[in-house]
Amino acid sequence: MMVKDLVETRELMTEETNDNVYVVYERFENVDCHCEGEIVEEIECDPEELIQVFTGKADTSLVCVKKYSVGVDFSSVEAILNDIRKNHSNYLAH
Repeated sequence: MMVKDLVETRELMTEETNDNVYVVYERFENVDCHCEGEIVEEIECDPEELIQVFTGKADTSLVCVKKYSVGVDFSSVEAILNDIRKNHSNYLAH
């Protein structure tokens, strides 16, 4: 069983996005746990970094409209932010 611990989160691009758009960075520490009887074995795995773009209003739930994995989709957080600026300008304030 994979256990994901959220260890860091922050909102990015707050000055650049529309009022109802949120760009959120999350960093997880991952542990693969195996149980046999009363023995639990924990194997540390690579951390995981995500950037998600959410939209929503004060009276509704947020909806994830785009999700990026750092190191998978793009090599860095900055590269992902540049992709949002270039290819998803509809989320940005003009």
